[in-house]
Amino acid sequence: MHPHPRMLMAAGLLASLLASCTDTLVEPLVQEQSLLDDRLTLTGRVCTAPANPSGFPVKVVLVIDQSGSMCVSDPPGSQGVEGFCEQVDDILLPPGVLEPARVRALKRLVNQFRQQPNVQISIVPFETNVKNVWPPATTGNRFARPDASLDTYIRGLQSQLGKGTDYQGAVGYAYSLIASDINAVSANNPEVLPRTRYVVVFLTDGTPYPRCSANDNLSAYATPDSPDLTWADSSSAGDFCNLLDPDSPDSIEEFQPGTDRNQNYQLFSYVRRLMELKDQYNVGDIRMHTVLLFNQQAVQLCGPICQDIYGTYPGTPPAQYPQAAKKVAAWLLARFAEIGNGVYQEFNDTGEINNMGLGALDYSSFASRNVLKTLMVRSLSSIPGEAGRELDTDGDGLGDLVDNTFTLQTNAYVPDSDGDCLDDAFEARRQDQGFKPGNDLDARGCDPTSPLTRGCVCRDTDGDGLSQFAEAYLKTRDGIVDSDGDGVPDGIESRYGLDPLSANVSGLDTDGDGIPDGDELRSESDPTRRDRAFYERFGYQYGVKIAEKRDNGSTCYDFTVSNLQMVTPPNRSGVQQGYNLFKVWFAEAPESGVATDYGVWRTACAWAQYAPPGLRVPLGPSLALEDGNFRRPQDLDEMSEYMQRCVGDGPGAAP
Repeated sequence: MHPHPRMLMAAGLLASLLASCTDTLVEPLVQEQSLLDDRLTLTGRVCTAPANPSGFPVKVVLVIDQSGSMCVSDPPGSQGVEGFCEQVDDILLPPGVLEPARVRALKRLVNQFRQQPNVQISIVPFETNVKNVWPPATTGNRFARPDASLDTYIRGLQSQLGKGTDYQGAVGYAYSLIASDINAVSANNPEVLPRTRYVVVFLTDGTPYPRCSANDNLSAYATPDSPDLTWADSSSAGDFCNLLDPDSPDSIEEFQPGTDRNQNYQLFSYVRRLMELKDQYNVGDIRMHTVLLFNQQAVQLCGPICQDIYGTYPGTPPAQYPQAAKKVAAWLLARFAEIGNGVYQEFNDTGEINNMGLGALDYSSFASRNVLKTLMVRSLSSIPGEAGRELDTDGDGLGDLVDNTFTLQTNAYVPDSDGDCLDDAFEARRQDQGFKPGNDLDARGCDPTSPLTRGCVCRDTDGDGLSQFAEAYLKTRDGIVDSDGDGVPDGIESRYGLDPLSANVSGLDTDGDGIPDGDELRSESDPTRRDRAFYERFGYQYGVKIAEKRDNGSTCYDFTVSNLQMVTPPNRSGVQQGYNLFKVWFAEAPESGVATDYGVWRTACAWAQYAPPGLRVPLGPSLALEDGNFRRPQDLDEMSEYMQRCVGDGPGAAP
């Protein structure tokens, strides 16, 4: 199995940043020393936030079989009227037993969850249809914390048994329940999803009923020895499978007579779709566990009355029907757990069932110490060039020479020359998509006079370097710095035309120069141009070591970023003042899920001045930053903020 791209990215970043968490800095690359004193080193310490265990939900779906056969496997029980359950209770109910084992197990599990504040649950009872879910559908909640009424609800399950065992409806309901919850969280708090674990526990005592086949003329149907084939119509369900009776109280909702029902491919497809949600939405974990209660001795004692319930199997002696049914059920549930990356458990007799427990399954949260996910530096005064870093006075990603060309007609001192909230580099790189970086307002951006965007203003709500209009065009998230969780801010990937929605930076070498895109972005060479010579001579070099692990779950890192080449930008009057602006990006994530977490981002900045001959600030080789210099990206985005909040001596009110 190949590692997921997110795991590759995170592993690459951590390996290069932490150097296996040793206490020595990464050795700098050997490079040609410049005769000019134009290099700067940024040093400092940055700390993660203390761990916050409450931000790691565990959402448990308990899918509980409520078919009448539970009277046999785990008595007592009732279908609400005097009938089958009362008949078998006289034969099978052990003396003094007033409560089914599954009810006791559920109550113990709920008490366990009461001690785990991160856990929310949903209970899905099913028989012919899913009925009486908790929390009630009328509340609008899909998951809830256990409350005082829950024990009463669980006790009531034994008196609400039905007739069918419609696996397809139950598994489909569990899928839709989790999918809708994921969609809601994705719309409102997507950063929580990588920290969320969904756990499905599917508990049943038999095989799906009814099973229906759309084709009644196959040459071979499934058997206990070949359970992977298509199953024929259940022996007592022929009329149900093929005739519509709208007045029947036992009709399966949404079932069309004459079609397949509860066939393997249908059941497995729901489990597979459930598991696919993990990667589709960057969810921390999704698992499906299965539990089979199959009391073969009780089924044997039940006799002919239970044959329809547990199935008849052509070619199998009636005395062996219970063993055949157990074989089929065990195969199916084990396959569910295999596809669902979960655990299959079975309880086979009265003693095992009476001592059944559900608390040993993994309901733990991802709560863990916060650690470094990303540290990278960007220059907002230069871009990688052919033979060194070239001037980019306004920091828009276009060099000054390109900004001033007649073709683009852009302003080297204004990052968004036409004021449409799409900066010049964004539009220049996408000219083949109809963007014009000069003086033409683009309809996909902001035009305060247009009826579509009247009175609009530019906002970068997450501070990733993209306005809300750029994010809307790229379909990135305007509340998350790194929409694909690969450790690189959306604005940086977008600047080079990389896909900020595909976590593949570490797995790609876009320009084919032998240097992965992730390494080029951290060194601030161009991942879309073959520039190995530039990378080796001018690439930023990182050293990071763990300085302290605090008792509150915070981790502090000492870092050094060296080989930052300074340039000499002019001011608006053309005076070569040489103010260089560097931005440091830092992201932290829980240690348990650093590979997929979107990260909590902070940024810091530093001014340095370089105008040869003779002008260099600082005089020494380095500038030092402290943890207090790092703040939310959206709080460090405007030039006025850089003037006030950056380390070093900035241009201030320079003309």
